[in-house]
Amino acid sequence: MRRTKRFSWLGALAALAFATSCESFLDPSPSDVLTPENFYRTSSDAVAATNAVYESTKWSYFLGFWYISDIATDDIFAGPTFGSDAHRMSDYIFNSGDWPMGDRWGSAYWIINRANTVLDRVPGITMDPTLRDRLLNETRFLRANAYFNLVRSFGDVPLLEHEVKSLEGLRVSRAPAADVYALIVSDLQQATAGLPASYTGSDIGRVTSGAAQAMLAKVYLTRQDWANAAQTAGQLIATNRYSLLANWVDCFKIATEIVNKESIFEINYDGLLDPGAGSQQTIFSLPGGFPGGAAYGLMTVAPSLATLFAASDTRGLGGTFITSPYVDALGRTVTWVDPPAFLGPAFLKYLDQTDFENMHQRVWQGQSNNWIVLRYADVLLMYAEAVNEGGAPVPAMTAEQALNAVRTRAGIGAVLGLSTAAFRDSVWLERRREFVFEGQRWFDLSRWGTLDAAIRAKTAELESLTPNETNPHGVPSNLLPLPQAELNRNPNLTQNPGWN
Repeated sequence: MRRTKRFSWLGALAALAFATSCESFLDPSPSDVLTPENFYRTSSDAVAATNAVYESTKWSYFLGFWYISDIATDDIFAGPTFGSDAHRMSDYIFNSGDWPMGDRWGSAYWIINRANTVLDRVPGITMDPTLRDRLLNETRFLRANAYFNLVRSFGDVPLLEHEVKSLEGLRVSRAPAADVYALIVSDLQQATAGLPASYTGSDIGRVTSGAAQAMLAKVYLTRQDWANAAQTAGQLIATNRYSLLANWVDCFKIATEIVNKESIFEINYDGLLDPGAGSQQTIFSLPGGFPGGAAYGLMTVAPSLATLFAASDTRGLGGTFITSPYVDALGRTVTWVDPPAFLGPAFLKYLDQTDFENMHQRVWQGQSNNWIVLRYADVLLMYAEAVNEGGAPVPAMTAEQALNAVRTRAGIGAVLGLSTAAFRDSVWLERRREFVFEGQRWFDLSRWGTLDAAIRAKTAELESLTPNETNPHGVPSNLLPLPQAELNRNPNLTQNPGWN
């Protein structure tokens, strides 16, 4: 297992917290406490402030993110022992008062304000200009990612481009989504042009130019800007900087997180080096009683999804999911009652069976399983989709070759000569199978305009399995509701249509 911290956030965070929130109680010009005015003075301060943006980004993916992106989709059913909040998300009966909405909103603006502070204050520091420019571009990426998660979740959102220094500065109206996307694109274009392709030593894991370019392609894809999406993804493919791993399961291998050839950008978790700050997706999704520590058995792979995997697909049985009884890599026979088999197979995806901690020491907030934001399979499928929809291919690869690279790696046959509509269906299906529980599904359904149909199918399937769970229904909107607490605080905000 890797135990080298890719870059250290923690050393300066306590100081930075004082620098960004301390008030003067007695002395109007204190010299013995950190304030924004006397903190941002050295290159070390600039690095610490940028690292704080990474740290807040890490927490934004900790739990609430995937309550929305995965549990609230047709991929996952909440098991009987999952809390009522998760059932509300899974059944799509949540509203503006449910905590994942507040988490999505609040964590994003926490990131944005930290990023804006860096972008406002670090340019004035006398320091190595190459390092300063790199830190600013890393921060631009992290701000763009936060705004991207906001705008594709809520649509129009407040657009803050500078440090907020008072509560009054937060009482702003929603800006048009087009304006938010304009800032996102600008940030990512600058980051793509200004960041290095790779790092060495303790800087491994920081944002690269490839991460910015891949994220930019995703932004264009979401906007249905097929020409720019195809060109941006295609240019990244042509660099040959990334490649698919031979074995799909190795994408989630802890020993090679971040450094493997498929990884583009990951949220780096390590519950041993950062006690109490490890990831949760492994223990939430493993079936109850799985040997080796915590395993909550809270969710299943929807039966209708499980049937979409061919027997030869390495991402299916034994990859993403398992059925009882199951014999693990240590020869232990595992059976379970939570989650119940009638709700679908149990998850296996995030258990790294080559990792000692995963197999013997799983605890709450103690796992080192990263959250993958971008990997090369995503770039290939984005490119295939964009070219099929009208974007121009690059000489390095056709849309068919991109799609088939993902299919062949999974152990299923290539597609040949499909119509535009059939190819679209194939790409959509491949994205679903490839990225189960990776934070992709809700956003894909929303941008395709198929969220309502997917939730109608899911709730009908749920009713057939658990008649008292929910009735068949669709969604109020392709967007989420703004958090009620934010509406209460800011009279300038308005709710999305269809929500209360």
